[in-house]
Amino acid sequence: MSKTTAPAHDIQLVHSRSVPSADEIRHQLQAVLASPIFHGSKRCQQFLEYVCEKSLLSEAGALKERMIAVEVFGRQPQTDLGDDTIVRVGAREVRKRLAQYYVTPEGAAAEVRIDLPPGSYAPEFRYMNAPPPPPETAPAPVVPIVVAQKIRPKRRDAMVACGAIVVVAAGALVAVRLLSPSPNLQAFQQFWKPVFRAPEPLLVAVAHPIVYHPSGRALKMNEAGLPPQDLPLQRALQLPPSALTGSDIVPVFNQYVGYGDMVAATEVASMLARHSKSVRVRLASGVEFADLRRAQALLIGAVTNHWTMELQQNWRFRFSWTPGSVTVITDAQKERQWSIPASDDGSAPEDYILICRIRNSFTGGLTMVAAGLKQFGTEAGGRLLADPEQLGVILRKLPAGWESRNLQLVLHARVIGNAPGQPELQDWHVW
Repeated sequence: MSKTTAPAHDIQLVHSRSVPSADEIRHQLQAVLASPIFHGSKRCQQFLEYVCEKSLLSEAGALKERMIAVEVFGRQPQTDLGDDTIVRVGAREVRKRLAQYYVTPEGAAAEVRIDLPPGSYAPEFRYMNAPPPPPETAPAPVVPIVVAQKIRPKRRDAMVACGAIVVVAAGALVAVRLLSPSPNLQAFQQFWKPVFRAPEPLLVAVAHPIVYHPSGRALKMNEAGLPPQDLPLQRALQLPPSALTGSDIVPVFNQYVGYGDMVAATEVASMLARHSKSVRVRLASGVEFADLRRAQALLIGAVTNHWTMELQQNWRFRFSWTPGSVTVITDAQKERQWSIPASDDGSAPEDYILICRIRNSFTGGLTMVAAGLKQFGTEAGGRLLADPEQLGVILRKLPAGWESRNLQLVLHARVIGNAPGQPELQDWHVW
């Protein structure tokens, strides 16, 4: 072969370097977050939205692993990120989902592309018809131009055929890796596999707390001391305890659902709807034993769900309560328990959660449980069950073969501003 050289300015490699506007980026971000690929993982949605908004606010330099762990995943600032890889795992999952999105018809037709470069938590934005920005380099040197000698037709055809085979094989490998489910998603699918495959809807039995109403007499006394514009049922009673009797506290049954229970039921129902699976939501007080026989059931709530308390008798981890209304999770194999202090207003700085998936010998069906000591844990448990990334990370810590066995998970979640953080695994039992 012979070669000559030519000045670099003779090689036309000039591309538009214009950057999409903030409005264009936000519009594309919302399209990505609403797509089926991202809709199934709230953590991936939160991760991508967080890093994009930080970058649009010119705060990309602050996108460090610890900040993301605290603000997106609810970790404590002092968490050892050497052992806790949730941010790195989350970033890899976001990169994979972005790649999957942009090979769909919707993504391929988009005008703006969002990328999360490997080794960085700062996203890049560009128009789809522009190549990724090249690394900054010094002015281009003289570029050698190789003039190939004439190749015989047969040899050339063979080289073209080999090249085509390599390209097709590489493309197929990339497609398989992009479209195959992540390990976390695979674990999530294995957990829910019995429900996904069952012909009948999932029975969701929600706890039935007793709520106490003030009597009509108490309301009338209270109204007398309120300004006319105030609605009596929109504020607490403003009466001295001496003015009330026991008959002024009226128990109301089977009319209310706790907020944490409602969130848990809604999260699971929404997730199952995305998998074309329906649910039947009932108050646990209205569920009969015949309803549970050979059925797939999710029990939401602990001591206020009588089926949770009834079916847990032979489980290793179970709920109980002590005088003073302190609810605890006890370990039947070891002398230990998880509890939180009782408070009259229901507040708590933390909560513990019990997740179960058990083939029940009493009912002959699959019994699942999502329950916290308080409403915060129940809410976090429901969100966990509906999040492939979050649940998958925890399930992959279990011993091999858990997919076909009974399992219980004990988890802990911090509560900040009446909102639970991401649960962390405390203990597990597989049998």
